Amino acid sequence: MKKYLRFAENYILLLASATLGLFLLLFAPKDGVVSETENRALQPFPEAGVSAVLSGTFMDEFESYLSDAFPARERMIALSDAMMSLFGEADAQEEAKKLFLEEQGLAGDEAPETLSSETEIPAAAEPASAAQPETAAQPETAAPADAPAAEARGAALWQERFDGRRVLIEEYSPERVAYLAHVLDLYRGALPEDGNIFFINVPASDVANAVFDDHRFADWGDDLDEALQPLVAPGVRIYNATKILEPFENDGPMFSNGDLHWYVKTAWRTSNAFLADLGYTPTDFYDYKYYLRYSLDKGPYTPEQIRSMTLERENLLVPLVLAPVKTSLIENLTERTPSDAYSFKFHGYTMYLGGAKGPYRLFETGFHTGRRALIISDSYAFAMAYYLFPFYDDILQTDLRHANYDVPGVGASIRQYMRQYEIDDIYLVTCHWTSLNGPVFSWRLEEYLDSVPQVD
Repeated sequence: MKKYLRFAENYILLLASATLGLFLLLFAPKDGVVSETENRALQPFPEAGVSAVLSGTFMDEFESYLSDAFPARERMIALSDAMMSLFGEADAQEEAKKLFLEEQGLAGDEAPETLSSETEIPAAAEPASAAQPETAAQPETAAPADAPAAEARGAALWQERFDGRRVLIEEYSPERVAYLAHVLDLYRGALPEDGNIFFINVPASDVANAVFDDHRFADWGDDLDEALQPLVAPGVRIYNATKILEPFENDGPMFSNGDLHWYVKTAWRTSNAFLADLGYTPTDFYDYKYYLRYSLDKGPYTPEQIRSMTLERENLLVPLVLAPVKTSLIENLTERTPSDAYSFKFHGYTMYLGGAKGPYRLFETGFHTGRRALIISDSYAFAMAYYLFPFYDDILQTDLRHANYDVPGVGASIRQYMRQYEIDDIYLVTCHWTSLNGPVFSWRLEEYLDSVPQVD
């Protein structure tokens, strides 16, 4: 009796599978349509042919077709995403924050001093001076005598509650602002007469999403540009990410919920602000083809396909460069090792420029503009770099965070690298987790400009 029941169960399962397969073959769409949930084109019904069958291509594509044509798949995926977001998002943010700080060599007592998210200041209050972090390796960073300290004032990054009260995220003392102006002027003096410095310190996603995505706060603010711009020399341009991005706050998510980074379109919008000030007409977002992180085997998607996606998950987009780019790792000023402009080993932010690598990378863009740039950055510049490529012959990039500035391989000062690669413009692009109160801005920028890091 049990044998007959087992046979009946198997028969019913086989019949159900055959019925479902027949249903899919008869009624599922044969053309590849775009999945709004996954932001990719679904597998169309494969073309049958002798070569496709013999090579196994037909069966591989047919299996993908059955999976993509499964009924109610959009709802199931959306439900899965919602459950993952509900139970995993907060932990992912905390883990990403920990990893980001570890990348900078800022752990434990070395972490930049910021105020708790529960620390409130009145909306009209002037930020108080923040105590500076102390590290054993950090030299004296008081503003030099010739810095315009008398004119300097403090600045802050904050979020604003719906009742108008402010929650202070980080503040910068007048001395810190004056010192940063002094360092930026040093770098401007190392450039040609028509050179430019573009400086931005972007609020990371944990700040931005509370306003733009989660709507836990009514607004955000940052007045560093107002405090810093009057103190710097002509040719040093200070940008405010909150002002650049506010016009787009209703155009969809701008920062990732899974890590601390911004989406690629947010990086593009910010790069446009820089390029417009150079007198260039920036490229359009849809001038580029894009890879989707989770369907790299499908190849790059065309602008028309990207435009047709009503739900743009911009965290999935990786821009395909507009011209062939030759990438090299640079050590000891001139030693080159071939590298890649992408890394598809992981599906995370390390795909952009292949992640953090040091000490220097050179991107020979294939364009001929007569200008060359240096990007000094944390990972926030990685997604942006692709949109700067068309406007420079070469782009040199380095990351001064502790774990990423490969000290044994540097071999020269930043000024020597600038002269060797004939740098015209400098882009200083970081997020607030690379704090202005932390080691990159409080001593490394100035010290490494004219000195070679020593191996411990």
